[in-house]
Amino acid sequence: MREMLKKCLLFAVVAVSLSTVNASRYTYKSSNADGDLLINQKKIYDLFLYVSQPFTDTEYFAAGHNYDIFSHIAYYTNREVVEEFMCRYKAGFLHKDALFTYYNQEHRDELVSLYRLFYAAKDFSTFYKTAAWARIHMNPALFTTALISAISSRDDCKFISFPYISEICPNAFFDSKIIYNAQQIAMTHGASGFSDKKVDTDSTVETYHLYSNFSNSYPNWAYKSEHPLAYFTNDIKLNNYYYYFRMAFPFFISTNHYNTSKMFRGKIYFFIHQQLMARYFLERYSNGFTDVEYFNLDKFILPPFYDSFVFPNGVPMPRRDWWNVVPAHKLKYFEYLKKLEIRIMEAIDSGYFYDESGKQVSFDTPEGLNYLGNIIEGNYDSFNLKYYGSFDALARNVFGAHYDHRYKNYNVPSALQYFATSMKDPAFYRIYYKIVEFYYRHKSLLGHYPKHEVEFSGVKFENVDIGKLITFFENKHYFINNAVNVGSWKNGQSFVIKAHQYQLNYKPFSYKFTINSDKMTKAVIRIFLGPASYEEQYDDYSHFLHFNSKFFMVDEFEVHLKEGTNSIERYSNEAIQHNKSHYSFDQFYKKLNQAIEDKESFELPQHEISFPHNLYLPKGSPDGKKFKFFFYIGPCESTITYELPVFGKRVLYSNNLGFPLDRPVSPFFFQLGNIYVKDTFIYHKKDYEFSDYHDESHTNYFVNEHHTTTDFFKSQPHKNSEFTNENDEFSTKRSDRARSFNFMHI
Repeated sequence: MREMLKKCLLFAVVAVSLSTVNASRYTYKSSNADGDLLINQKKIYDLFLYVSQPFTDTEYFAAGHNYDIFSHIAYYTNREVVEEFMCRYKAGFLHKDALFTYYNQEHRDELVSLYRLFYAAKDFSTFYKTAAWARIHMNPALFTTALISAISSRDDCKFISFPYISEICPNAFFDSKIIYNAQQIAMTHGASGFSDKKVDTDSTVETYHLYSNFSNSYPNWAYKSEHPLAYFTNDIKLNNYYYYFRMAFPFFISTNHYNTSKMFRGKIYFFIHQQLMARYFLERYSNGFTDVEYFNLDKFILPPFYDSFVFPNGVPMPRRDWWNVVPAHKLKYFEYLKKLEIRIMEAIDSGYFYDESGKQVSFDTPEGLNYLGNIIEGNYDSFNLKYYGSFDALARNVFGAHYDHRYKNYNVPSALQYFATSMKDPAFYRIYYKIVEFYYRHKSLLGHYPKHEVEFSGVKFENVDIGKLITFFENKHYFINNAVNVGSWKNGQSFVIKAHQYQLNYKPFSYKFTINSDKMTKAVIRIFLGPASYEEQYDDYSHFLHFNSKFFMVDEFEVHLKEGTNSIERYSNEAIQHNKSHYSFDQFYKKLNQAIEDKESFELPQHEISFPHNLYLPKGSPDGKKFKFFFYIGPCESTITYELPVFGKRVLYSNNLGFPLDRPVSPFFFQLGNIYVKDTFIYHKKDYEFSDYHDESHTNYFVNEHHTTTDFFKSQPHKNSEFTNENDEFSTKRSDRARSFNFMHI
């Protein structure tokens, strides 16, 4: 049963490759059966609020302040884990005000020690007391990381959710101006005039609104070509998604140790990063940029990274000037990185690698890609971590260009050394350009799929109609109370601070398929989106030969075909890969308390790690940017279904993620009836054109008058009035209210 649950979690993580059947919801009701779950959920959420402050007027303080871990050693499944942790604790853990990163060996060892302690607790009561003790005594970032990992892996926490990492650590998502003004609000309760204030009608909670414009308060020259892409790289939900994707299978924990499935760990690592790179390329393409420059370690110049992020202890995040090369203090790591590249390429080209005993292990097996992914990430499932190291971690170290301090309490990590900030740094995309190149090098040696594996005899696309594709920018708000310090727990719950930031979104549309089948059968449809060619001399084969790695899978779903002509309509907002439900921290907490007080039932949306729905489409351009859709329909014969409460049922349709574009294409692809290619245009609506609000004069603007949020938004131009139709259930009215966004809880 344990193994099955772990596999379910794994498949939920691969949101861009899975679909759902009979999606489930868990409804919290105030009854004896659910009372413990409600209370346990609240206990966990309390641990994440004002995480850097241990308040004495809290339940967790009462539970953890005098808790003695060693005297309760019988309540843990592994005595050695407890003894090892206490030995480390007595020697001195990371200071509470130090900056934590999992890419520092000492920090990582302490993290794993705390995680193993959490995991070893025999029951939820012991786990909670241990977590409450750690909340009081441990470094906040180290504690948060270990707690999230433990909740994700413990059976008694499978219904427990936790907030966005942006709500736990707003400093990693909002610039220093927003953080400073949030702190002013907390001290003066709005008297500083930095915010718009609103009092909820059904409570005494005051809500303060700050208006942000990403973290880019620097002139355009500082960003060079990356500057116009900040709406994508700084997208709040995208960075939350990446954080929880990496935390679902943290590289510093072996799946062997905890009996979890490792069938797809390396494959997931490759596939998600390939998809992220493809999606990033589509934004570059929308803005008229070419691909990321070729990653050549012998002639590599670091891309610039200017930011105004500040760590919770007040230390600014390291920056990197545009003229930088690899600094002298990183040269020894740089030379080692080049050696690792050679070893990896030799392994790929030869078709085998060496394990720790020196034995050759072949890549030419169904597990080969999984092995390669583990080797490049350098996770604890790698067959030979000593020889192949971690190309991923070492590249982050080199290109982060930060200084490595010999004392663990004085280390200042770069943006690349946090999962939550990695995608903001342009160097991230250079690193993964190379890693995805490793992936496609291996795939190219496998050759294209044979015809019998790709074709679907008797099934043919007759036509696919696509609705008009329109994108625009809209305003969203985020809970950032954890960015401030408060006098007491009670005081901290008397107000809410929301930071507003613009995000890319799109008008929902539909696909209308006309499919002919000579039989009644089940099938699966995959939809990919990529760049189109403006040169007429490029036929489809030539185009995909060059650009198949740039196609992003936007949807995958099962259909039932009847004999004859089938008309199928699929709406963009049906894509399970892009989950849209989300409660903000304050919304979730309010509903949770009401359910505990027996005022109402609480329906908890499915918890999924999903690619942000607002980024379903790339930006496009005002005059229309040409893109290409690739549609594939194949047999739905061999499927694996797993089920986990809250996650619902998960169906894996193919062992090869991204099939059939994960390997080189062949000319016969485009002669098959079950493959259909169509060009279309994406139009960007200019009501909130990025250049309009990204100008320096608009950076971090604030509303000084005390009026309601609704009044403020009414004073702004209507976001999408010409495309609004209240009678059209698949059109969304873009007015004052923010749309629901991805539910990123695990």
